[in-house]
Amino acid sequence: MKMKAQGEWIRDKYRILKAFPFVIGVLYFTEANTKLGPQTRFVHALDVKAAGENISEEPILARDDSVFFPVREMFIEDGVLYQVFYRLEGNLLAHYIRHHAPLPVSDMAWMVRGITSHLLRLYREGSFTIVHPQNIIITSGNAIRFLYGGPIGVLPKGIGADRLPREDALEMNHLYDSYTVGTLIYQMLTGKNPLAAGIEVPPISTYRPDCPGELEELVKKALSFAVRKRPRIEEIFGLLDHLTVSYGYKSEEKS
Repeated sequence: MKMKAQGEWIRDKYRILKAFPFVIGVLYFTEANTKLGPQTRFVHALDVKAAGENISEEPILARDDSVFFPVREMFIEDGVLYQVFYRLEGNLLAHYIRHHAPLPVSDMAWMVRGITSHLLRLYREGSFTIVHPQNIIITSGNAIRFLYGGPIGVLPKGIGADRLPREDALEMNHLYDSYTVGTLIYQMLTGKNPLAAGIEVPPISTYRPDCPGELEELVKKALSFAVRKRPRIEEIFGLLDHLTVSYGYKSEEKS
């Protein structure tokens, strides 16, 4: 799929202001003329071939709004699946980390507590997302929302687990989520990407002596190449929930 350039149009309705390579596909920041005047919209683009044969508008538009930022429109044009989001009120986590990391442990704790809480909800609902700073919004009300994801099988996750039997695929998805959550915690606390460190990732305490020991140990296990030994998301959520309370942050999000 070729990325469109600034000034090009999507469906003669959304003029592209900026284009960003996304964790999967492309994310466009666009301007659309509406009854209320010009409105900016984020539009996600995904090659239809990557999306597979189970594309369906209804389950995407009906996603859980307590977990996902709502989609207002979905369509296919020139072999590309587009999802148009409602006007975003908030900040992409990737942008926030770039400008504010390393974060205080307390700030990291409530954010990742919200992320893991949402993951547990998605597991119960038979849905998925991708844990990545590009895919997470911190709303203006300090709530956490994902951009990409939905019911399992409607959109691709991109890690190849779909080739396994269903139960094995779910297990691998959950363990992969543990890895990406661990990567995110490491990046938020140190400002460094552990993937760039090679095989031996320096302990978080190398950069952050204030990191609680149990958190550092949990992240170390999450980043382990021993996939089956990675902690479950339930375990990560439990520790972050404890830390959130310890630091006195009262989240309005419900798990």
